[in-house]
Amino acid sequence: MSTGARRILANTGYRLLADAGSKLASVAFYVIAARELGAEGFGVFTFGLAFVLLATTLGSFGQDSVLTREVARDKKLLDRYFFNTLALKVVLCAGSLAIAIGAAVAFGIDPETRNVLLLLGPAAAIELLMTTCFATFQAFERMEFTPVALISQRTLTAAAGIAALLAGAGVVTVSAIYLVGSVFGFALALWLLLRRVARPALEVQPARWPALMRAAAAIGLTSVFAVILFRVDMTMLAAFEPNDVVGDYGAAYRLLEATLFVSWSVSSALYPVFSRLTPTSVPPVGFIFERGVKLGTALTLPLAAGVLVLADPLVETLYGDEYGRAATALRLLAPAIALYPLCYVAGSLLVAQHRQRVMLRIYAVVAAENVLANLVLIPWLSLDGAALGTSISTTLVAVALVVFTQRMAGGVDWRRVGTGPVVAALTAAGVMLVLRDTFPAAVVAGAVVYLGVLYSVERLLYPDDARTVLDLLKRRGATA
Repeated sequence: MSTGARRILANTGYRLLADAGSKLASVAFYVIAARELGAEGFGVFTFGLAFVLLATTLGSFGQDSVLTREVARDKKLLDRYFFNTLALKVVLCAGSLAIAIGAAVAFGIDPETRNVLLLLGPAAAIELLMTTCFATFQAFERMEFTPVALISQRTLTAAAGIAALLAGAGVVTVSAIYLVGSVFGFALALWLLLRRVARPALEVQPARWPALMRAAAAIGLTSVFAVILFRVDMTMLAAFEPNDVVGDYGAAYRLLEATLFVSWSVSSALYPVFSRLTPTSVPPVGFIFERGVKLGTALTLPLAAGVLVLADPLVETLYGDEYGRAATALRLLAPAIALYPLCYVAGSLLVAQHRQRVMLRIYAVVAAENVLANLVLIPWLSLDGAALGTSISTTLVAVALVVFTQRMAGGVDWRRVGTGPVVAALTAAGVMLVLRDTFPAAVVAGAVVYLGVLYSVERLLYPDDARTVLDLLKRRGATA
C-alpha cells in the first residue's frame, strides 16, 4: 500500500475518531435533554440551534476551505490566512447575529427563546473559530489533533449539561453550558495548533479581507445554500407547528446528524489530497475519488439500513414513548444518511479542483426547491413532510454532483463502489428485520453480518481494495 493511501486512511481514521467520539457525547447529551426538557423545551433548544446556525452562515463563508486548499500547497501561506480568517469570522458573525436576533425579538419571540438565542449565537460563532484550527490541521495533514480538541469539548459539554439537566436545569442553563463548552474547545484547539503544528504570524490586515471573501465567494455561497437546504426545514416547521412537534422532528434529525461524521471524516481526509492531484497525476485524482466514495458508502449504508428497519425501537430506546412520532420521520431521512458521503466527497473534489461554481449552481437550485417543497410538504405531512423534503433534496444534489464529478474523475466504476456495500447492507437488513423485536440482538447481528458479507464480497471481487484496508489495520496494530 502506498504512503499516500496510508496517509488518507490514517487521516480518515483520525477524523472518524474525532467525530465518532464527539457524536457519542453529543447524542448522550441530546437524548437526556430530550427526556428531561420534554418535547416543548427540547423544541426550543433545537429551534435555537437551527436559527443561530442559519444566522452565522456568513461566518463560515468558505474561508476555511480556501485556507486548507492554499496552505496544503504552500505552508508559508498560513501567515497570510490564519488570523485574518479568524478576525473576518468574528466581524461577520457579530453583525449577522445582531441583525437576526434583533429581528426575532422584534417579531415577538418569548423571553426564554430570546435568552437561548443570545447564548447559542456566540457559541455557534466560537465553534466556527475552532473549525479554522481544524482546517489548519487538515492542511498540514496533522488531523490527529482534531479528535483531542473535539472530543474534549463535546465530552465537557455533555457531562456538564447532563449533570445540570438531571439536577433540574432548564433550557437556558443548558444553552449557557453549551457556550462554555464552545469556548473551551476553541481554546484547546488553538493551543494544540500553536504548540504542536505551526505558529502563524499574528497578522490581521482588514485590507486583505475583500480578497479573501472573493476567493471564498463561490464556496461561501454554496455553504449558505447548503445551510438553507439542511436547516430551513426546522425553522419552517416551527412556523407551522407547535414546539412539541419541532421537538419530535429534532429528535429524529439529531440521529441523522449523528451519522454525518462519516461523510465529514472521509471528505476532510481527501480534500488536501484532491488539492494536489490532477486527472493525469500519479495516482490520478479520479482513482482517489472513486475509493473515497466507496469508503464513505461502505461506512454509511449499514446505518441507513438500520434506520429503515429499526427506527421504532431505536427512537423508543433513546427518547421514550413521548417521541413516537419521530420514528417515521427518521425512517424518511434514511436516504439522506446513505447519500451524504457522495455529496461531501464530490463537493470536496469540486472545490479542490477550483470547480466550486458548479457546486454553487447545484446547491442554489436545490435549496430553492427545498424551500418550495417544504411549503407544500410541511402543511400536508407535518414533520414527516420536512423529513421527506430533506431526502428528496439530498437525492437531487447527489445525482447532479455525480454527473459533474464523473467527468472530472474520468469515469467512475460504480459497480466497484457499490456492489459490496449494497449486497452487505441488504443482507444485514434482512437479518435485522427478522430480529427487530429484540433490538440489541438485531443491532449486533446486523453489524456482524454486514461486516462479514462486505469482507467476503470485496475479497472475492475487489481484493486490492480489501487488502488496502487490512494492511492499514495491521500497521496500526503493530504500532499500537
